[in-house]
Amino acid sequence: MATPEEQKIGQDSSQGTAFKPAEKQSKEKLSLQESLDKLARVGGFDLLEATVDGLQNLNPERKARKQIFLTGDEKKKEREELKKKIQLWIDVLEDSDSVASMVDKSTEKLKNAEQNLNKNIAAALESTKELEQAYRSVNLFYQNTEADKVKNVIMMNASMDQIKDLDNPRFIDYVSDELKQKYDRLDLRENYSLMVIPGYMGSNKVVEKWSKIAYENKAMLVTDFADLDQPDDVIDLFTAANLTGGDAFKSNTIMTCNWLVGRGKVAEVGEEDDLTVPGSAALAGKMYYTLMSQVTAGKKHGAINDVDGVKFDLKKSEISHLERIGLVPMVNEYGKVMAFSAKTLFNGDNIGLQTYSVVRVFDYVTKVLFDFLNRRAFENWTSKTEQDLRGQIVKFLDGIQGPERLIERFKIMRFERDEVQKDKIHLDIHITPYFPAKSFVVKLDGQKGEDEETTWSSEYAQQ
Repeated sequence: MATPEEQKIGQDSSQGTAFKPAEKQSKEKLSLQESLDKLARVGGFDLLEATVDGLQNLNPERKARKQIFLTGDEKKKEREELKKKIQLWIDVLEDSDSVASMVDKSTEKLKNAEQNLNKNIAAALESTKELEQAYRSVNLFYQNTEADKVKNVIMMNASMDQIKDLDNPRFIDYVSDELKQKYDRLDLRENYSLMVIPGYMGSNKVVEKWSKIAYENKAMLVTDFADLDQPDDVIDLFTAANLTGGDAFKSNTIMTCNWLVGRGKVAEVGEEDDLTVPGSAALAGKMYYTLMSQVTAGKKHGAINDVDGVKFDLKKSEISHLERIGLVPMVNEYGKVMAFSAKTLFNGDNIGLQTYSVVRVFDYVTKVLFDFLNRRAFENWTSKTEQDLRGQIVKFLDGIQGPERLIERFKIMRFERDEVQKDKIHLDIHITPYFPAKSFVVKLDGQKGEDEETTWSSEYAQQ
């Protein structure tokens, strides 16, 4: 128990402590003008305006501007930012006893904030990497169509796991049914021509599943091999995966390699590698734009828009090797990125099935003829009917024949009714497609003097 003297001392001390907040409260009640008067010697409110960006909106002499800033809904974000700036200044001034101390503490806070920001940006970039690749792939498709508005395009949102899942093929079946609904019918005007799956599907069995879907519906599948660091790795792993073959359905699949640089690395946040995107979507966009009989390859027709680089540089011999095994390599030469192959995954003896422009032209001609003949089904077969059909078929083929068109020439070999089954009509057409020039062989001969039997004669050949 405290003595009377101790109680008195305690009461005095409590009264003293209760009085101090009152002093502080009285200080807080100073008017704005009284506070500004203290700054009059160093410039008044103009000093604050020059120090804190945005504080001019609170200048008491600009009442209308101040009112708009404090009450306008569109100024809400600016008010929040200014509030944070003012609070930062208050913290610095309260925690520092000199200008040098203010500078040091502000520099330290700035450094910590930058480190935290960079750490968060790096985490955000890593967590959204796959999403960024997907959106950049879609963007490259549209940029390479070179059209203001792209018609007849359908996008489907699916993860690579859904695309590869053969045990639960819900998405695979959905796509297959969609293509079949547009192809397995009399009217083929809405059928699909290209099917694009950016990225590597992981195994031969999955690629074959999708290749068969494309082949059965006369569409061209455009996809990618794995994102690797060196051409030797691509060659070794592609060969080991056994993705090529002599099956006919392989002719409806194109596979690119050497992924594109979609975005340079952000070194400031610690990224070590550029963001790469698969080249299939960009190539498909270019195919959408390019004449069907012209392969989208080479400097003139294969240059990819809005891309500055590829994963790795390729020598001429490496390009030839990749092309020979069935891949479509992306090459950075002549100051641009381009596709440099016309190959499909078919490696049989038929050179036409190895060349995707030929496959696409034949599929297109077949679909047009079936669409036309479906419209003429069940008409009585007479000489007049035969003549009319032949004339319209010739007119169509004439329209796609010649330079800058789809086929080089054609010849109707047979157009007659079956002798045994009277409701069956045979139509055999021989079509010569255009093939791309791939290899140039240059041969130079030289001799000394006019006499062939001279002391010096040379022959030089280069491919």
